[in-house]
Amino acid sequence: MTVVAYELLYRESPAAARAAALDARSTALKVVADSALEIGLDRLAGGLPVHINYPREVLVSPSAPSLHAERVVIEVVEDVPNDHELLEGIRTLRARGHHIALDDYAAGINGAALLDLVDMVKIDVSNASPEALAGMAPELIQRGLRLIAQDVRTIEQFERCLEIGFDGFQGDFLQRPQTFLQQRIPSSRLATLRLVAALQNEDYSVEEVEQLLSQDVSMSYRVLRCINSSFYNLPQKVDSIRKAIVILGLESLRQLCTLVALQGFDDRPPSLFITAMARARMCEQLSRLAGAADTGAYFITGLFSMLDVITGMPIARLTDELPLAPQVVRALVAEEGEIGAALKCARAYERAAWERSVYGSLSPGMIRAAYVDAVFWAEQAQALIAP
Repeated sequence: MTVVAYELLYRESPAAARAAALDARSTALKVVADSALEIGLDRLAGGLPVHINYPREVLVSPSAPSLHAERVVIEVVEDVPNDHELLEGIRTLRARGHHIALDDYAAGINGAALLDLVDMVKIDVSNASPEALAGMAPELIQRGLRLIAQDVRTIEQFERCLEIGFDGFQGDFLQRPQTFLQQRIPSSRLATLRLVAALQNEDYSVEEVEQLLSQDVSMSYRVLRCINSSFYNLPQKVDSIRKAIVILGLESLRQLCTLVALQGFDDRPPSLFITAMARARMCEQLSRLAGAADTGAYFITGLFSMLDVITGMPIARLTDELPLAPQVVRALVAEEGEIGAALKCARAYERAAWERSVYGSLSPGMIRAAYVDAVFWAEQAQALIAP
């Protein structure tokens, strides 16, 4: 009666009774991707192992996914042919550190060669008589296999299987399946946000910033297009990221990259970006008026404080995904520290909550001036980076 592992299944929605994927392979890969990369194994199962069904197409693939081999138990479905290709695929996964479970075992159907490669056998006890279970259990136990009873629905089934020799149990008697939901940012957008967050590192040299930015062709193109627009009215064409850094300076280039990145979320209302840019500028201006040496962290905090609205994901989850400085994370998640105080002031001013629109020793007039400047700047910036 102690939880020792979880089985992960894929469903299109909480109401779906079965997977609605096109094929077994895509279902398995979806489970692996969602559990390991999107939702996270720790959120799903704590520190416990997870069982995932691998169909034949995945088992025999040279590139079969084997993330977290120490935690992922691979289940071989009952109806796969026991040919040489399948057995070699299982051996490869075992060599990578995976334990293997044979799902829905039926005596006489699964061959001895397959039983030699698995660590545990799962048997559907709702479709087998007590006599049949008692007959097959000793041989499997003698092989050194662990027996897991599936579809245990009653206390009587649980106690009977315990007497026979089962030491793992799964079914509605113990726990009904629970659905986890997760919204995701498209990978290209998330990669761009990570790039922007990385660019905020004050310790990066010009060469490192240039190298980082050059990795994203789309970002580089849009940044150069903006710099060469009439907004900057430069006397000569800027045709490289190095020139852009020299002419604009690192801080201005960081801001421009951040604004360009948010424009990638073109399925959101434009007003959101105006608000985000105005908030970023106001945080920056407040810090400058208060005498802060580094205003860049204030700018990125103000801008990223709207990411939960823009992406549809909780801000705490987003900060886990992005390489942000600790003080920026504290400000975004809990409005802590000097940066958090500036963000709190900017938010209060947006809502006309004058009694909470305070920052350090700045007068109301200075705070009002910072807001007016921020709105004017945001409208200009929006016109600059609009497609």
